[in-house]
Amino acid sequence: MSCCEHCARDREFDAGVARRDLRRYRRRGADAQTRQLLAAVQARAVPPQATLLDIGGGIGAIHHALLETGFQAATHVDASQAYLDAAADVVTLDRVVCCDPDYVRLLGAAAQRARRLLAFSYPRPRWIIRLMIGCENLVRRVTRREFRAYLHPPAAMRAVLEGAGMRPAWAGGTWIWAVEVFERGA
Repeated sequence: MSCCEHCARDREFDAGVARRDLRRYRRRGADAQTRQLLAAVQARAVPPQATLLDIGGGIGAIHHALLETGFQAATHVDASQAYLDAAADVVTLDRVVCCDPDYVRLLGAAAQRARRLLAFSYPRPRWIIRLMIGCENLVRRVTRREFRAYLHPPAAMRAVLEGAGMRPAWAGGTWIWAVEVFERGA
């Protein structure tokens, strides 16, 4: 990731956004797609004392929830390459793929580090969602904010994971967010 991309993400997801997300989480708990992602991971067979790599972990809703259910350790990262070098039984990317223009590199690196499961969410490619993302990006461009959101093709994202030896295990989500879980092939 370039310095420009990192700075743009820092400006887009600043302290105010983090405080708002934390207040919302404390009031209402995890978002609907995050709850589905958690339930799908918890329904899969993972080893006792499993480890987790939560990429783009935000306020930590996923790793805190999974640590409470028996995971031994969790690494929570937000755009930090040094932490991505740690291998994990389970890797999660909740609302992260849409923040990176290079989904192939991101999902490929995540799949390399997932020994058992990879769970991720992404915006569904519906026309209204395309319009919303396009309008948000236009506002960002007009206001000279470098961050952009991306709507990547689901079949191509699945192909990256399958090419890395993962196989689809579960799919769900909300009207806006798709949630998918992939397992490491035998």
